[in-house]
This record gives sequence, C-alpha cells and structure tokens, in this order.
Amino acid sequence: MNLIIITPVRNEEKYIDTCIQCMLRQTYLPKKWIIVNDGSNDDTEKIVLKYSEKNEFMKYIKIPDRGYRYPGRGVMDAFYAGYETLDEEEFAIIAKFDGDLSFPEDTMEKIVNAFEKDSALGITGGVRYDAVRENEFKKVIVPKYYVGGPTKFYRKECFASIHGLMKRAGWDGADVIRAQKEKWKTGEIPDLLIHHLRPTGTSRGEGLAKASLKYGDVSYYLGGYPWYFVLRVLGRSFDNKSPRMFFYMIKGYLSSKHNKLPREEKVYRDHFKLIQMDNVKGYVNLFLKKNVFKTRHVHLLDKN
Repeated sequence: MNLIIITPVRNEEKYIDTCIQCMLRQTYLPKKWIIVNDGSNDDTEKIVLKYSEKNEFMKYIKIPDRGYRYPGRGVMDAFYAGYETLDEEEFAIIAKFDGDLSFPEDTMEKIVNAFEKDSALGITGGVRYDAVRENEFKKVIVPKYYVGGPTKFYRKECFASIHGLMKRAGWDGADVIRAQKEKWKTGEIPDLLIHHLRPTGTSRGEGLAKASLKYGDVSYYLGGYPWYFVLRVLGRSFDNKSPRMFFYMIKGYLSSKHNKLPREEKVYRDHFKLIQMDNVKGYVNLFLKKNVFKTRHVHLLDKN
C-alpha cells in the first residue's frame, strides 16, 4: 500500500533532525514524505533541505509566514498545501505526522500492516508519550477509538468519506467522530510507541491559558453532553493540579456558546453523545471490576 506522509513544521529546529533520522531508519519507507514549512524563522529549513536534497522520497514546500501561530487552522493550511500537490491515485494511505516525534524503525511497517490486515480500519496511529521533562515521558491516555493529532494515518477511502480534515482547532477530534459515524474502525496500535518530544500546548505563543481556552472552544464545537465536558475538565485539572486549567477550559466553552460560534453538523454531534455514553458504560465496568484503581495514569474520564 502506497503511503504518503505530510508533516507541517513551524520552528522545529530542536526536534526535526531527530524526526528525520527516525524516518530514514524505517524498514518501510513512505512513497513520499512532504515537509511543509509553515513560516519558520529558525534553522528548520536549513535542516530539512540538508536531507531532502539527498533523499528523493522527501519533498520540501515552503509557505509564506502569516506572522503568528494559528492553532488548528494553521497546521491544516500547511497540511493542505502539501495535500494539494498530490494525485489521489498516488496513495492508499495519507498521514498527517508531526515533525517533533521520535519513533521506532518499524513504525511505518506496522501502520501499513494494520491497514492491510483490516479493511475496515479507517484511522490509526501510535500510542503517544508526551515529554514532561528532559528524557522523561508520560503516556497520553485516550479513549480506545481516538488517535492523537501528532500521528494520524488515514485510509484513502475513509479520508474521502469524512470529507477530509476541517480547517480549525478540533480537527483531530472531529475526524474520528465522523469516521465512527461512517462505520470505520479507529484507534491506536497498542504496541507502537511514539515519543512526542514537544508536548501539545507548549509551542511558542501558546501557554496554558490559550491551550485551555482552545480546549473549551473545541469541546463546544464538537458537541456532546455538557456534563461530560465538565467531568473531563475536572479530571484534567485534577491530574495537572491546575485550577487555572479548569477556569480557562470552562471559559473557552462558555465564550464560544455565548458568541454562538458555528458547531459541528448535528448528525455528528449526536453521534458524539453515543460515543460518550459508551465511554461511561466502560468506566462503570472498570469501577465495578475495581481495575480502575490498579491502572496508573488512567483518567476516570478516558477509557484506555
């Protein structure tokens, strides 16, 4: 199966070399790896060109610097700058893959094998470990259907059925909800561990307040039950020992609601509620089996 990867980058000089080295060691190389420079003003371009000039499967695209970070929309603009250079006949799998990742040499082989083994698999990726400090990582616990934004691989037919990726923050939640509604299987590959060298929300120009406001806005956009959102916020705030996180997440949700901002289509919002209720049933089962107290780092709000 032909695999094409698109990697939007913005000021990744600290991590992009590691990411490229990991890709060059892969046992299964993608047909193309398109790296899109989204207005970097550091040495990202210099590092990428050093490798792309020597490796034919690597392609480099540079788009104008808008002058600021644009969470969600910016990364999607960069992704589509790469995607629009493609012919759909070129690939069977399309990926959005971050430039600040470290991953094992059989990553792409495992991804392709997963799609080949299950024709109903629509979206997959690796289990993400975020950096909490130098050389220390923590597993990111997500619902079993979810695949995190830094490592997203789509079967071409699934990508088409969900109408691609929306150009706003929350694209990496809306895609799996839409895919589930369209009867595609989604979820991480349990034995594929990927290290996120720069945790989400720590990019230049985005601190705790902005990241938390964005989370509230995205939750409003995606729909679901308000009580479920509040429980998730409580869990995240407690886990991070941050009352400020709770405040800004709630503020982001209420601000979007007050301003009557656009929301996801009702059919997908309703399906998201069904997913949430399935999650609740899973939490109850975990509680009754008393396994929830034996699992480290598991949020009561997210099913592993």
